[in-house]
Amino acid sequence: MNSWQEWVVALLLLLCAVRIGMSIYSFFHRVKENGNPCSNCISGCESGSLCGKERAECSGIAKKKKKSCCG
Repeated sequence: MNSWQEWVVALLLLLCAVRIGMSIYSFFHRVKENGNPCSNCISGCESGSLCGKERAECSGIAKKKKKSCCG
């Protein structure tokens, strides 16, 4: 890397890699905090609605199991 153009290209590639890494980190950080990972999606996010339905079903099943075990 002797010419200044190669250094500029290397710097731009590094900045792109950092930006992609930050996006991936923020996505998984939101998922870990039970946030909506599809909040920034432009189109409708089908996986988000499916996940919400599954959570509702699982919480209903868990409540039923608790009631039936105690009674």
